[in-house]
Amino acid sequence: MLARPAVAAAACILLLVVGILGAGCTGLPATLAVPSHQADNSGDLRVCFLDVGQGDSSLVLFRDKVILIDAGEIDQGDRVVRYLNAVGVQKIDLLVATHPHSDHIGGMQSVLAAFPVGEVLDSGMPSTSALYEHFLETVDRKNIPYTVAEAGKTIDLDPSLQVLVLSPPEERIGDDLNTNSIMLRMSYGNISFLFTGDAGNPAEERLLDGSSPLRSTVLKVAHHGSSDASSHAFIAAVRPEVAVISVGKDNPYGHPHHETLDTLSALVPAVYRTDHDGTILIRTDGTSYSVATANGPGGIPALLPVTLPAGNSSPISDTTIPIPVPTVSLNLTLPAVTIPPLPLAFGNASSVKMSAVRFDAPGDDRLNLNGEWVQVSNTGDGAVLLAGWTLTDRSGTDPFIFPAVVLLPGERITVYTGNGTMNDTALFMGRTEPLWGNAGDTAFLRDAGGNLIDIRQGA
Repeated sequence: MLARPAVAAAACILLLVVGILGAGCTGLPATLAVPSHQADNSGDLRVCFLDVGQGDSSLVLFRDKVILIDAGEIDQGDRVVRYLNAVGVQKIDLLVATHPHSDHIGGMQSVLAAFPVGEVLDSGMPSTSALYEHFLETVDRKNIPYTVAEAGKTIDLDPSLQVLVLSPPEERIGDDLNTNSIMLRMSYGNISFLFTGDAGNPAEERLLDGSSPLRSTVLKVAHHGSSDASSHAFIAAVRPEVAVISVGKDNPYGHPHHETLDTLSALVPAVYRTDHDGTILIRTDGTSYSVATANGPGGIPALLPVTLPAGNSSPISDTTIPIPVPTVSLNLTLPAVTIPPLPLAFGNASSVKMSAVRFDAPGDDRLNLNGEWVQVSNTGDGAVLLAGWTLTDRSGTDPFIFPAVVLLPGERITVYTGNGTMNDTALFMGRTEPLWGNAGDTAFLRDAGGNLIDIRQGA
């Protein structure tokens, strides 16, 4: 999959003119132009900057290919897995470990346990941490092809998607793990993304010699917005219209630092932060883009895959999912007969309740697993996407994870303990033994971010 580009190919990459894209949530400085490529978009490249607290994890979905760049801290691994399950991922084609720090590779064990992986791309920097050694042991035990990143190599996943390794160089920059983070530039048509890991100023300075294509539409800001990266010269060379900072609320490091925020404010029209905006989704067709955030109006309505290929298929049978996306129209008068789009919530939807439960199945519950059930209803006036939501008993172990199901206003769906065929009104846990306690139990319903939605006790 990884190869050195030919001279001609490298020249084409260096001459590539990158488009400009963006949409803001933090306010635009008066001196900066509004991004010119913003548009409602149903393109087949989706880049999701996952909210994993004080850590990094980015999910790239392109047609039938899946790239996961980092997986957050150890305690975020299950959350990353839920995100991937929510969009129907069944295989990861490329797993990138930008460097061996725990806030980037801590969740890898959960990911490796949940999904087959086609290839691992690693920085190759030596580290004696038990976490990193365990990661390498797992990769070796599972016989996953392992490649060390090196500047100039390309990643060949799809002819339409260009992925170039910008850093680290063949001769590493000292022995600092952050400085030698993997930096990737990904482009599709005129839209491009720059993923920087925790690479600091020394890595940036090496790239400012003009030999590498830095200009990118979207920048994943290095090292959670620390002042040891994102120099004025580097940001000016990248010239992003959208910057994304992956950072945890009230983190002990003070990230993002005010120096970085000042630089971004001066040079970038739109800055997003996972601590403020939650998970951030950018979707593009190579010409224009759209931005949605989990904490923004309507949540993230466009997270589901457009294409459901073999090996990465969603439980939904259709290859396209016609979910209306809320839009904003100016100076437009709609006829009285027009029905506005349903607001679609991605995460915490307070209108969703467990309307009924039956924990004690009639007869021998071991022979009547579907006699146990929990009914979930939408009592609001907006559609709710349940993808990645979980249902557990009071023990909290072995949660049932909802597939990509949209619950329309007034609708209800019943989750049965045993096996069956999923339809509009029924889901099945697929268990071979009872879950709920006959003498009484408690059901907990949580959204994809782990937020508690409802508690229901019963027998």
